[in-house]
Amino acid sequence: MCFSFLSKQQLLRWGIITLVLFPVSVFASVQEETSKGDAAFKQGKMEEAEKHYSSALKTDPDSWRIMRGLAETKFQLKKYRETSQLVDRILAMKIIKRNIVMVTLGDGQTFEAEIVDENVFPPDDGRNNMRNYVDGEAPKPVLHYRLFNLNTGKMLLIPHPEATLKYKGIPRRIYEYVNDLHVKVEDILISMAEKKGPVEMVAVKGGCFKMGSNQGAASERPVHEVCLKDYKIDKHEVNQSQFQAVMGHNPARFKGADRPAERVTWHEAKEYCEKSNKRLLTEAEWEYAARAGTTTEYYWGDEFETGKSNLCDSTCDMNISAKNVTDGFSHTAPVGSFPANPWGLHDMAGNVYEWTSDWMDDKYYMKSPRDNPTGPKRTNPTDRKGGGIRKVLRGGAWASNADSQRSAARKGFVVDYRIDLFGFRCAR
Repeated sequence: MCFSFLSKQQLLRWGIITLVLFPVSVFASVQEETSKGDAAFKQGKMEEAEKHYSSALKTDPDSWRIMRGLAETKFQLKKYRETSQLVDRILAMKIIKRNIVMVTLGDGQTFEAEIVDENVFPPDDGRNNMRNYVDGEAPKPVLHYRLFNLNTGKMLLIPHPEATLKYKGIPRRIYEYVNDLHVKVEDILISMAEKKGPVEMVAVKGGCFKMGSNQGAASERPVHEVCLKDYKIDKHEVNQSQFQAVMGHNPARFKGADRPAERVTWHEAKEYCEKSNKRLLTEAEWEYAARAGTTTEYYWGDEFETGKSNLCDSTCDMNISAKNVTDGFSHTAPVGSFPANPWGLHDMAGNVYEWTSDWMDDKYYMKSPRDNPTGPKRTNPTDRKGGGIRKVLRGGAWASNADSQRSAARKGFVVDYRIDLFGFRCAR
């Protein structure tokens, strides 16, 4: 067709109409750029791979397939923050069991299919061999999709330029693979995070208080008087930047330099504090600091209040979720995100449970000494209820209910257990 007589505006209109009526070429370029990115990545040509993946993503910005390739490339190029942004987008997508896509063909036909293979070269049937001799160089083979049509139950081979694919979600196996990359890049970013000087501590003036609650579980009774010496306590829960710098690893599930260290065993918490010339708090020290001079169930009153702590809120997928509460965080929050108690201590309620030095004994309050109690003696290492294998955890967590965040609430767990609810802070 000759366009010499058409104006620039007419040419522009024709171009738009062509894109609307004949979109195959646009999507063909997406697949072509993605395939070129794959090839460059395999050859170790990371800058070239980045260029092709980025070009493809501009046209198809919601494709996890392209984002994954670009994230892997940027990781190799040590562009860690850009890698993290891409990985976070992928991990926010819906997880599906099978790699299901919506297929649109050039003639407008659409159907659901499962991807069996994304890059297939159909076998040469030999019919073009003589033509290759006559014409010279053989035409380059065209990559095909191998798709299982869920509507017809038939296996199909479709050339890349003739189909567009829209992913219905991210398959579980891909999600786990991308999550592994997430762990690697976040640990690197955490190690690169700017160090903020010494950990801030709050001086606690010793005194006497009423420990326990008559409103809670039997293990919180009887309410009894306890008197403590002066001590210092970390203002915040130990964060991942601090933990990783001291311990050389980071077991946390929810990564972030300022997020609390979690999935920490009691032994690791104890070791960290000792390496920092500190120690874990006793259970009595913890409750005294959490109450901060108050006698109510929570440091702010007898009823739970929204916005005071991080708990299992309306976005939490558990049967204990508080349906009328939204705290702004689906999992852990950066330490210090919620208001401090009257003594300036943050997250003494919620975010992560905190390990203490005491062994757990449900009946310990009946025999606890008045002055500086350090918990029951470990008389039987196999006794689950008498201070044998469990250490005390305090404070509630992002996946616990409001009741567990009361100042007197107690919980015991085995010392070597890893769970994304358990963290700690230190004392001196």
